[in-house]
Amino acid sequence: MSEKKTRTGSENRKRIVKFTARFTEDEAEIVREKAESSGQTVSTFIRSSSLDKVVNCRTDDRMIDEIMRLGRLQKHLFVEGKRTGDKEYAEVLVAITEYVNALRRELMGR
Repeated sequence: MSEKKTRTGSENRKRIVKFTARFTEDEAEIVREKAESSGQTVSTFIRSSSLDKVVNCRTDDRMIDEIMRLGRLQKHLFVEGKRTGDKEYAEVLVAITEYVNALRRELMGR
């Protein structure tokens, strides 16, 4: 015999209390943008923010990925150009690495 599966998700809501809040158009747009950039719905974003939960932002990951991509490109140009003794190239690579590490520390600390 098969057992009936219990309904989950939106069919079995645990969150039944509803709040209403008023925003200016500018505030509402900011909330929408932040929710979208974190990959959440507006409701989930507001709930997470107001309950002091960490809101992970996808743009942070994208920013780190882009900086790392630029660093790899810089390193490739550094090696291909046979300029391993060039101080400016080395300084740029060190600066990119330090920036990414500082950004990671800051993001992990929130």
